[in-house]
Amino acid sequence: MRGSWSLRKMVSVFAVLGVLASASPVSAAGVKIGNDETYMKIALLLQGWASFTDEGAPDGQSLNTDFYLRRMRILLFGQLTDKVQFFVETDNPNFGKNGNFAGNTFIQDAWMEYNLSEAFQVDAGMLLVPFSHHGMQGAVTLHSLDYHGALVKYPRGSTKVWRDYGVMIRGLVLNKMVGYRLAILNGVHGGAQDPRNPHDWPRLTARLTFNMFDTESGPGTGGFFWDGIYLKKTDAGIVSTKKIVSVGASFDWQKDLNVHRNVGQTNPAADGFVENRQDYWAMAADIFVDFPLSEDKLMGLTGQVDFYYYNHGDMTNLADGQPRSFYGLKPGSEYTGMGIMSELGVRYDAYEALVSVDWFNATESEGDAGDYLAIYGGFNWWWLGHSTSLKLQLGASKANGGDFGLMGILQTQLLF
Repeated sequence: MRGSWSLRKMVSVFAVLGVLASASPVSAAGVKIGNDETYMKIALLLQGWASFTDEGAPDGQSLNTDFYLRRMRILLFGQLTDKVQFFVETDNPNFGKNGNFAGNTFIQDAWMEYNLSEAFQVDAGMLLVPFSHHGMQGAVTLHSLDYHGALVKYPRGSTKVWRDYGVMIRGLVLNKMVGYRLAILNGVHGGAQDPRNPHDWPRLTARLTFNMFDTESGPGTGGFFWDGIYLKKTDAGIVSTKKIVSVGASFDWQKDLNVHRNVGQTNPAADGFVENRQDYWAMAADIFVDFPLSEDKLMGLTGQVDFYYYNHGDMTNLADGQPRSFYGLKPGSEYTGMGIMSELGVRYDAYEALVSVDWFNATESEGDAGDYLAIYGGFNWWWLGHSTSLKLQLGASKANGGDFGLMGILQTQLLF
């Protein structure tokens, strides 16, 4: 009986979400206030999810069904002059997930930009950390259903949803073939109960990108965030707007974040807690392709592979079973190790099939702690490009050496 009820709910939500997607007449996001010189746009992003998890029900044996808003954002962006731009957005993620309707609205991005030239822009405020291609993508234009969050492992307390406070310079040089980003950020401050970074060194993050064809950067919001796939709605259908093959490398560093404690010490504020400190650092390399396969650009190939390595310190346990690292005092997924996120899709007009594989190996942990593997397949319907889309993803994942868990997710996106 429980299984048939879940099936009925699954069919119902497919129907409701399909009507919602097809009912939207919006093809361009935002309401513009002002003129061409000074203006502001207001937009709204809604992403509704229907998730179905194998053996995820409270009894641990039945199909769990959950309908909720994955993202609900208000976006404000525009310019004071052609040299000064800004972007602010709120978010209320996972509203209604597992029956939780508690308010959780917060500021997720807030920055101003001074555009001196194509080769030099300055962004200041709450910024996406410029680490890896995937880490700089906007949620509106994701290629697969969601972020590959298991592969982005910033130090605990250094970001809010991958954002940190600071200043970043960026631009395009060498005939737009090379893009650069260099950020000085807060990172981890430390404190009485956090022995990391006692001298409050800033965090440094840098990225270089080599563009073989079209570029992904530029002044303003459109150049700050990268797309997971570049699309446009035309009279002929959904077409690729760019031809991109890019190769990038990134580096992230902050001093004295990897704290190793003395055996038996559990209070970070106590004398003798710290045995030694080492610097946190991470590096990433990636290849991104978004390539039209036909003259009319109705067919396209899109994919990327991002390689990650993180040094969060030694996570192995000592003989007495007590973690040596400060991270071991709290549950979390920050582990030294290496991983790969990958996705590949083939699109014709508004219809696209894609696959995704994620893998992470925690090299400084006992057994399989911190390890992760996920394999997904999906189908995207880009009805109005990024403005209105429907995505279906099916697959399985396992963490910490456990068994594979099956999951299916249906998402509808409205941007207007």
